[in-house]
Amino acid sequence: MITFWRIIKSGFKNLFRNAWLSIAATAIMVITLVIVSVFAFSALFLKNQLEVIREKIDLTVFLVDKAQPEDVTKLQNDIQGLENVKGVRYVSKADALERLRTSSKDGEQLARTAEEIGNPLPASIEVKTKSLDNLDGLDAKIRSLPQANLIAQTSLQDNNVRKQVVENINKISQGVSRIGSIVSVAFLIVSLLIIFNTIRMAIFTRREEIDIMKLVGATKWFIRGPFLVEGAVYGVIGATIAIAIAIPSLNFAKPLFVNYFSTTDVIDFVSARYGLVVGGMYGLGILIGVSSSYLAISRHLKL
Repeated sequence: MITFWRIIKSGFKNLFRNAWLSIAATAIMVITLVIVSVFAFSALFLKNQLEVIREKIDLTVFLVDKAQPEDVTKLQNDIQGLENVKGVRYVSKADALERLRTSSKDGEQLARTAEEIGNPLPASIEVKTKSLDNLDGLDAKIRSLPQANLIAQTSLQDNNVRKQVVENINKISQGVSRIGSIVSVAFLIVSLLIIFNTIRMAIFTRREEIDIMKLVGATKWFIRGPFLVEGAVYGVIGATIAIAIAIPSLNFAKPLFVNYFSTTDVIDFVSARYGLVVGGMYGLGILIGVSSSYLAISRHLKL
């Protein structure tokens, strides 16, 4: 315990011996952690939006009015058995009218008009797909089923437009992930180098002391210990400041996401896992600090 306490005490002394270098190292650590968290959140948000839009896409098969219930059931079962079909749902004429009524104020007026003229809205079968690939092929297979005479038309054109939206968002998501990875790695490297050089400066100022410690039989881990503590403290301070910036910013952004994106799923997801976010930032900060310190002191001991 005495040895451990000496290592901790020596590590904090090193921190204050090189105050300006310590401030620079901590500042870079803060910037690195904030950038990593921003890009991680952006990637998570885009992935969530992609899934939301993907879930809204289906292939709707509109039925002729003379379709009999038993034939419709047979058509549903045949569609369910096709490859790439996740599920099917029958929407009756009454259900379609009710959906229109509850969609908006204009929808309510249109539903009233449609009801007055005998509800011309068609019944339909909504087809959820496992993948958005080859919707044309699925549409062709549905039209080739024995009960295809029950089909008035499908919503393929609208789905192709939505599919294009999903593909565009997917490209943006991949782009953000790539840029985020490149920028994050760049700042991680810069952070490692700055802390590495900060520790090397501390080693340089204490080189005679280190040599004496080696001569009197101090182990390498006893010599390394204070510098590893110093690197860990950089990580803890940097993570604390980064968290103090990130969490209030997240709370500030919540109403903006509600107003502009009509979603708080990702913010709620992160908010429910504050402990994990905080632990991850502290873990990353300490890892960067300890790794760079370990590399610096190991290089000196080898020399």
